[in-house]
Amino acid sequence: AFTDGVVFVPLAALTDPELVLPAIARALGVNAVGERTVMESVAAAVRDRQLLLVLDNCEQVLGAAPDIADLLTGSAGLKVLATSRAVLHLRGKHEVAIPPLGLPDTREHADLTALGEYEAVRLFVERVQEIRPDFTLTRDNAGVVTAICRRLDGLPLAIELAAARTRLL
Repeated sequence: AFTDGVVFVPLAALTDPELVLPAIARALGVNAVGERTVMESVAAAVRDRQLLLVLDNCEQVLGAAPDIADLLTGSAGLKVLATSRAVLHLRGKHEVAIPPLGLPDTREHADLTALGEYEAVRLFVERVQEIRPDFTLTRDNAGVVTAICRRLDGLPLAIELAAARTRLL
């Protein structure tokens, strides 16, 4: 739906809202030209584009919300998908809360089929299999997988990140 594509901007390492526009500029491959500010350069770059801008981890840079609003106002084809644990308070936003996934009780390890039906366990196994295709849920690892999912409170992003770490383990 976005003829000019999708641009992902990781913001987890930022704590200063003033650094958000430069991060967006880097992700877009935009350099400030002449007397233009970073805002003017980014606004010019997105003005006539059909683009999805994914801003990940906005909660620690909420002060950048007015800049994001200005970009949206200046470009009819720009859409922003922002992940955040806090509300950005932008006009025209659609908030989608993502609840925790279903978790097994810690005592439920006996039936592997039933355990694999829990959303959190299923997500963990699917993501690990993307890295290690031979991975399966077994009696030997069921307790550990359940414990990981429970310690992460069934939060999808946390489960995805933990599964990705299995490459190192």
